[in-house]
Amino acid sequence: MPRADRSARSTGSTGPADLGAVADLLWRADPGHPQRAEETRPRLGVRLIVNTAVAVADAEGLDALSMQRVASELGCSAMALYRHIPSKDQLVAAMTDAATGRPPAPPSPASSASPDTPDTPWRAEVEAWVEALWNLYLGHPWMLRAPTLSAPVGPNELAWFEALLSPLHRAGLDRRELIPIATFVSSAVRDLARVATELDPAGAAAYGEVLARRLDPTRFPTLCSLAGEEGLDEAEDGDVTPIVRHGMRFLLDGIEARIKA
Repeated sequence: MPRADRSARSTGSTGPADLGAVADLLWRADPGHPQRAEETRPRLGVRLIVNTAVAVADAEGLDALSMQRVASELGCSAMALYRHIPSKDQLVAAMTDAATGRPPAPPSPASSASPDTPDTPWRAEVEAWVEALWNLYLGHPWMLRAPTLSAPVGPNELAWFEALLSPLHRAGLDRRELIPIATFVSSAVRDLARVATELDPAGAAAYGEVLARRLDPTRFPTLCSLAGEEGLDEAEDGDVTPIVRHGMRFLLDGIEARIKA
């Protein structure tokens, strides 16, 4: 996604010209963009290449992906792919935007806020966005290993970013705060999803027992006082989802309090 965190770090030397080329490719791969004549041939085209690569990554992970592997799936040479997509990095960028898809529709008014709950419509919208992004990452874990090269430039990632910025804007946040907060939310969901997909269930189940044998109350007084509490119990079952929900609830509480103040 909606990887709004792209604005905060760079793992490559992509310059403005290269970024423009990547953006052109992502928009060409978008179903809403008209295809050129050479891309409508039944055997090959940007969208076919990207969709095939996504299927490989979904089934076997990003490590299994190569231009040669995709070419083999399509029954053509790797050189034929390079005529449409110049590099594997650009292919992965296009895959990420394609797999991201369109953002979730805002919750209907009947399912959002009510006078009996502390939620307001903008909160329900942000929470639905976070839940959808979480499920997206769990469904395509290879996306969490894709390098972050820039801020979002693809049509789907930009649509997701807009879908998060919009409710935060309606909430009353200062314009200068919108992108930093949206970036933090997106980055937190992405990193916790990475943890969820990498966590060893056996190790998580043994976590409490391992700590109990090693924690010295003199050195770790707060941790020892939390033994048996909800947070450590959740760590033991390896389910990171409650951490995402708790964290977002506290963050949105803080945003709401700030706006009211």
